[in-house]
Amino acid sequence: MSMNLKERISKQKNFLFPFFIVFGLLYLIPVFTKKEFTMNVLILSCIWAILGSGWNFVGGYAGQCSNGHAVFFAIGAYTSAIMLKNWSITPWVAILVGAAISAALAYLIGMLILRLRGPFFAIATMAICECFRYIFLNWKYIGASQGISYFRKDLPELYTLQFISKQPFLYVCVSVLALVVILTKILENTRFGYYCRAIRANQDSAESSGANTSLYKSLAYMLSAAVVSVGGSLYAQYTQYVEPNMLLTLSNSMLIVLVCIMGGVGTVWGPMIGAFIMITIQEYARAAFASVSGLNLVVYGVMVIAIALFLPNGIISLFRGDARLSKYIGRLCKKRKGAAK
Repeated sequence: MSMNLKERISKQKNFLFPFFIVFGLLYLIPVFTKKEFTMNVLILSCIWAILGSGWNFVGGYAGQCSNGHAVFFAIGAYTSAIMLKNWSITPWVAILVGAAISAALAYLIGMLILRLRGPFFAIATMAICECFRYIFLNWKYIGASQGISYFRKDLPELYTLQFISKQPFLYVCVSVLALVVILTKILENTRFGYYCRAIRANQDSAESSGANTSLYKSLAYMLSAAVVSVGGSLYAQYTQYVEPNMLLTLSNSMLIVLVCIMGGVGTVWGPMIGAFIMITIQEYARAAFASVSGLNLVVYGVMVIAIALFLPNGIISLFRGDARLSKYIGRLCKKRKGAAK
């Protein structure tokens, strides 16, 4: 057996073992507990993990930091809401339509701003998000500033994805997240993944080596928009209400970025780790300190500072052994052993 084949088998084992463990546990949790609060935390964590995984394609792998992905989050949510409320079209179809619209819009936006680099690109995405928020706030067909509230009792639950119990919707979200994780793993080992990482490392060097950087940045942006739109569609079906100031906000765009930074950008598992940690802390802090508004923002700030100091490559670096914190603990243990001798 060649070394390349052995390495491939080893890599697949390193992915498949945690994959089946993690998603097996997520499927089993509702069997042991049916608490509404726990189900709510898990559903939101899955949705934000999908959003973070979507951003990860353009921000993590391709190195293009977009701070305006709330646009695609909102497009997915509004597409799902409008198609179900006005035309009785199932969200299973609306999810695909929203993803296609978001990918097409990302292509058009990308033609204008993907030539920008660094902070200029990030600022441009924020400006575009604000433009769309203003449009949505004044667009009467989609409810303008009042938004859209909808619940279809006249259609089957599986058709509308609007369940009385949270458990079935959790299974839907976990399944979609599993598909996104598999997609990320597959693309990571393709030419697309290789060129995206080359662009992130050094775009000029990637261009000099013959890579069509404009094409791969555009593809990453479109794929990122489509996946984030899927998360938006699921969020709309869960809340059964969409409104511009709830979706098209800078805080939503930044939270999408933060879940990746927290877990580890440019990795398969990073966005999922970051989402489950951040959303869990957010929801428990909100429940415990309901009277203190903005406490979650303080918690985010403290966590970001801690990550920057001790885990610059994200929480996932703890499992790889390349984190500053793990190295510091290792050195401390060695010193104690030496002192004991």
